[in-house]
Amino acid sequence: MRKNLKRYYQAWQLRKKGLKLREIGEIMGLSKERVRFMANYMDFYIKKRKKLPKYIKRKLK
Repeated sequence: MRKNLKRYYQAWQLRKKGLKLREIGEIMGLSKERVRFMANYMDFYIKKRKKLPKYIKRKLK
């Protein structure tokens, strides 16, 4: 899961920008159901932890 967390975060960011699940799926090469799961997981992850892990912040810069 740790390697994929960056992709989960990317799906979450694109969803927050207002893109539709189908559009995100085309960008990332995934189905819209998988994108929905990834974005929902990050919502839960961020609310529960209150912040992102340091290794994600470093990789995103």
